[in-house]
Amino acid sequence: MKWKTASTLALLSAVSLIGSACSGGSGSGSGDSEEVKDASAKESKDPVELVFYSMSRDSEASFNERYGDAIRKKFPNYTIKYIQRAQGSDLPDLINAGTRIDIHWDSIGSFPSSNMVYELSYDMSDLIKKHQVDLSRFEPSLIDAMKQLGNGAIYGLPVYNERMALFYNKDLFDKLNVPYPQDGMTWTELDELAKKLNVEKDGVLYTGFSPSVNHLFLTNQYSLPLLDKSAMRPTITNEKWKQVLELQLLQPTQNPVYQKAMQANKGKILDLNQFAKDQSLAMFISSPLMPLVMKEELSKFNWDIVSEPTMPDAPGVGPQSYPGYFAITKMAKDKDAAMEVIKYLTSDEYQMEYAKKGIMTSLKSEEIQKALGQESAFKGKNFGAFFYNKFPAIADKTVEESQVPILATYTKNLNKLSAGEMDINTMMRTADEEASKLLDGLKKK
Repeated sequence: MKWKTASTLALLSAVSLIGSACSGGSGSGSGDSEEVKDASAKESKDPVELVFYSMSRDSEASFNERYGDAIRKKFPNYTIKYIQRAQGSDLPDLINAGTRIDIHWDSIGSFPSSNMVYELSYDMSDLIKKHQVDLSRFEPSLIDAMKQLGNGAIYGLPVYNERMALFYNKDLFDKLNVPYPQDGMTWTELDELAKKLNVEKDGVLYTGFSPSVNHLFLTNQYSLPLLDKSAMRPTITNEKWKQVLELQLLQPTQNPVYQKAMQANKGKILDLNQFAKDQSLAMFISSPLMPLVMKEELSKFNWDIVSEPTMPDAPGVGPQSYPGYFAITKMAKDKDAAMEVIKYLTSDEYQMEYAKKGIMTSLKSEEIQKALGQESAFKGKNFGAFFYNKFPAIADKTVEESQVPILATYTKNLNKLSAGEMDINTMMRTADEEASKLLDGLKKK
């Protein structure tokens, strides 16, 4: 599959440093009464055009493969139109031209800067009740995060989810005669394992572990936000961030072999390229999308997955989710039809089909969770690792952090920190100062 969704692009940029179910019925899985089902069936026969848009730059072929074709099959009388983001069709271009968008979707990181900044937001709460969409079917943290964004309003429903787990190269572990990692490890245990894999052998610099630096912040287990929402100030000087950086970044990188490998990588922290392409990095944090977007590379060696390690003072708590929300816009022409489509995309039927293909479900159904990757090219891998630990709350998101590059100020000096060219206190203070200036500048606009 060649899907390039919003979360796919986020994955590639972040990890490369470049950028059972509570409901009844097996159909919609949302607890509909027979009367509502009959009404929905009648509504679906009426001709309707629904226009979709995302900031993801998804191709039309990708949209159709992931969503469009399935929607057309389910609602044959609906005309499904997709506008791809490109030059001349960026969101402000469409809004200025008066182009209607009925359903907008984006990852939780992009949602504030698109849906909310451009005032597309529409509270779907009444439609959710009218169409009897059972919110208790969803992983609770995903719904809570949207309510936080909307100050109680529900601007969108999560259709897919993302979460990090630890991918490891079994061939490399075998080559160096090191036991495999296991589900339920702590970061301290991972560090002890990684040390055994920092080896220079036959002219190759093998390293044990390297973090996905953006995800250190975006999906941290403490649910730390980038910004303090009430004070609207950076949080980087919080001692919990220091714990995250020390355990997940400094411990694995402060090793002579890793340092040498980092020098060979132009002074940059090792990343997805060393894991999936060079096969010199033994362990790397990534999401269920990696096997889809890097199928060719991952087909060349033996690998598997275990749960992301946990922080010592947060046992059993995994990384935050990074979901994608589908939202009915305030300009939507037929909001009931749009709601029926989103209801279908969050149904057991649709979620099960795409879970099997390797897309992480937004539902808490154990049956659907266990189906993850069953029909993918890599069936048999430990995809259950993504659900092994508890889901923490998703950190507060704000429109402001999407308008200025707060995350970039946090990650800016991590290469220097890892290389020993800057101490952690200086790195945190510098990031705090730069982020504060950005926020002060935003206030003056």
